[in-house]
Amino acid sequence: MALQMIAQFDTADFGAWTDVFDTERESLGHAGLSVLQVWRQPDKPNHAWVLFRVNDRDKAETFIEGDAVAGAERAGIVHQQHVFLETA
Repeated sequence: MALQMIAQFDTADFGAWTDVFDTERESLGHAGLSVLQVWRQPDKPNHAWVLFRVNDRDKAETFIEGDAVAGAERAGIVHQQHVFLETA
């Protein structure tokens, strides 16, 4: 079964968040995550949603708990949440 993750980010500034997010693509890959889709919520323009393919859940969870938290301030993330999902 395919494992994916949906992440939701509340940002102080969507443009600043995207700039930082784009520089993190290589780090995400090393963390077992591949970006499949990025969305912006139209009625809340500073809210972003990202769909990832999870290649290695252990690495992804370690990244979320460590490097992602450290980079959140730099990206202007006010709040974030992550949900792992399996294809049924």
